[in-house]
Amino acid sequence: MVRVITAVILAALVLLALFKAPIALFSLIVGIVALLCTYEYLALVRAHELQPLWTLTFLTVAGTLLNTYMGIKFRTTRMMPPQAHGWRVLLEPIYQYQIVLAFVSLAPLFILAWAMRNKNLRLALPSAAASYIAVPYIAITLSYLLLMRGLLPGGALAIFYLLIVVWVGDIFAYYVGRFFGRHKMAPEISPNKTWEGALASLVAGTIAGTLLLMKNAQISDFANQHGLLQHPSVLFGMPRPQPNIVWLAILATVCVNIAAQAGDLVESMIKRGANVKDSGIIVPGHGGLFDRVDALLLAIPVLWYYASFGLIHF
Repeated sequence: MVRVITAVILAALVLLALFKAPIALFSLIVGIVALLCTYEYLALVRAHELQPLWTLTFLTVAGTLLNTYMGIKFRTTRMMPPQAHGWRVLLEPIYQYQIVLAFVSLAPLFILAWAMRNKNLRLALPSAAASYIAVPYIAITLSYLLLMRGLLPGGALAIFYLLIVVWVGDIFAYYVGRFFGRHKMAPEISPNKTWEGALASLVAGTIAGTLLLMKNAQISDFANQHGLLQHPSVLFGMPRPQPNIVWLAILATVCVNIAAQAGDLVESMIKRGANVKDSGIIVPGHGGLFDRVDALLLAIPVLWYYASFGLIHF
């Protein structure tokens, strides 16, 4: 019962933040989630008998998200003068992307250098590698939420679509797997997951997600009428979403669902290796926050690919 109540409250808070919070508050919430997930992830790394680099990892994760938010802020509010000089040139979009690339490419070098402080040199390299994974695994993937929410037209609806695909898939996987599951999917990683549950998740999630994409115009009109969407970005100024192609809608939703299920298994693998059941206790009845976003971490980049290239519309 506690699990159900917590899930309902958490879902309501997530939707409230998604549709009503200004981009600054939304970014702050995502940033806090990222840092808490990083903490739980590094605790799991430590349970693997490694020595994670706490301070440097937190700074890199926070810096990645802060840079993403600043890029969105200056691109959407036109605070950049026509010809920027000095440090202000760093606020131009092309330099924002280069800064993100710098975080990804230079972070492992700094982390490796920092790892030299480790007295046990046998643990220096694996500890540095495990710490760095938090940057692309948590920071960059969650930063795509900021990009979708702040830059894509109907970005909030894109994230809503993602949540529906994942949530519907999880519900059907749980109940079908519980009552009809016979064939274990990955018993050493997640003993309760079955192929029957995975198939139910794929079918139900694909149906729900495809319906949302095919009804995108009506959903967008409803959201606009009730003040649930911000004004379209200056980069993507479409007044009304284009209709989606059926086969692309199905393909995108299938890919998002499969990525979500893979994300759940990846986090389970990390936990089993650490010999723990949950990543934390912050969410009553559900374990840690990392446990709640594990499926999203692999599904978000898939959605960002389809949405940012204009393959699906919201």
